[in-house]
Amino acid sequence: MVDIRDFIGLLKHSRGDFAGMPFVLEPWQDEYLHTLFNTKRADGLRQYRTSLLAIPRKNGKSAIAAAIGLYMLFCDDIGAEVIVAAGDRSQAALLHTAAKQFVESSALSKRCKVYRNSIVLPERNSSMICISSEAGTKHGYNPSCCLIDEYHVFPDRELVDVLETGMGARSQPLTIYITTAGTDKLGPCYKDWERAEKIRDGVLKDDTFLPCIYAAPPEADPFVEETWRIANPNYGITLKPDYFHQMATRAKQSASEEVVFRTLHLNQWQSTTTRWLRHGAFEANAGPLRPTEGRFAYCGIDLASVQDTTAFVAVWPDEDGTFDIHAHVFIPEERAEEASKTDRVPYLQWAKEGFATLTEGDICDYDAVRDYVLSFCEKNKVRAVAIDRYNATHLTTQLTAEGIDVKPFGQGFLSMSSPSKLLETLTIGKKLRHAGNPVLTWQMSNVQIKVDDAGNIKPSKKHSASTARIDAAVALIMALGIASAEKHGPEDEPQLLVF
Repeated sequence: MVDIRDFIGLLKHSRGDFAGMPFVLEPWQDEYLHTLFNTKRADGLRQYRTSLLAIPRKNGKSAIAAAIGLYMLFCDDIGAEVIVAAGDRSQAALLHTAAKQFVESSALSKRCKVYRNSIVLPERNSSMICISSEAGTKHGYNPSCCLIDEYHVFPDRELVDVLETGMGARSQPLTIYITTAGTDKLGPCYKDWERAEKIRDGVLKDDTFLPCIYAAPPEADPFVEETWRIANPNYGITLKPDYFHQMATRAKQSASEEVVFRTLHLNQWQSTTTRWLRHGAFEANAGPLRPTEGRFAYCGIDLASVQDTTAFVAVWPDEDGTFDIHAHVFIPEERAEEASKTDRVPYLQWAKEGFATLTEGDICDYDAVRDYVLSFCEKNKVRAVAIDRYNATHLTTQLTAEGIDVKPFGQGFLSMSSPSKLLETLTIGKKLRHAGNPVLTWQMSNVQIKVDDAGNIKPSKKHSASTARIDAAVALIMALGIASAEKHGPEDEPQLLVF
């Protein structure tokens, strides 16, 4: 059989700095592939049937995975069935594209047929198929090789188990989990990662499992080059030092960026929820508001449960990329005194100072919220009002009837990530002015950030206690979300904002 390292020598890169150049293995790749494919049992078959290849981004992970898949297609068993499985269709397409480009840049293209989601080798009755965990049916496969790409995003092992149990008839099947670290420690990847570490360290014995983990030690300083080199074997080759310095600088400034930096670039597992702004960062934006007369305002409303606070926030973007912020909360009058004790904040005093409204009764009066918003809109040039879709139908109907442009705003990662990152950037850059608003400052201090495996973020309470109010922060993010889509020129025509 052809040695995999000789086979890879036939391939050429088609993108980036190495476009048109032969695929030359780095020492770590050569060692890994030699161990994985050339370690044999007494009967001559491959010893390793499963491997975890855990390596940070931009270390050539997709390239080596695509090359392995092609080798198993062209050089393994007759009737080989190579399955590339990813958490979603877009990720599956990335590895398929990498394999396709390798084929098209070599003589291999004459021997196979490339389709949208597969590469077929008629002469050997073999195929390489890309699927995702979103696929409707996961049965019917008879894999000889499974490449589980970005395993950390898989919510469960359903697809993986189906594929691996379909390999029973193969004489030397191979499954490779290819991944970076993530944030879901309840998912299957983290459990298999822990098992791989125990096998690597000799705590567990499994001669069929090959662990290959490149990660920074937990105690290492994440912001020094020595740590970066430990975790990234292609540092200085496919991973440029300038890029790494840039990512590290952002991670120093932002807690959420640090989570992304540690998971994707240092291969360290992190919690799904982390503190957000550094201490004092939001307070440093407490400058006085600039005059708002004649300027367009964008607003956000977060309707909490009827016994909690509801928040209204308005922002005025300025031509220099800065924002002025007005924030106001509403709380049931009959609960205000008790809430002041449980939340440990002076709601009654804030109401006297004009930062809060005590609504009549023991539940939040949404009519009072409506009246406040309408009054604000009468006094200001309000372009639009964003509102949480949940439990807001009646208020939305009322505001719309009064001619207010109400924009429903989702609370998931898709809607909240971009404006949350914008708020973070503006805060760090001291491009906000909130005049020391005590309600907003307090609620911003309660915010933690949830980070998904794609690096998207959204706000979360500091802890599970109901006293960790963050509705003003959420309303601010929504207001920035609709403001960031528009800019106003001298003729009041909306244009794209550039920050």
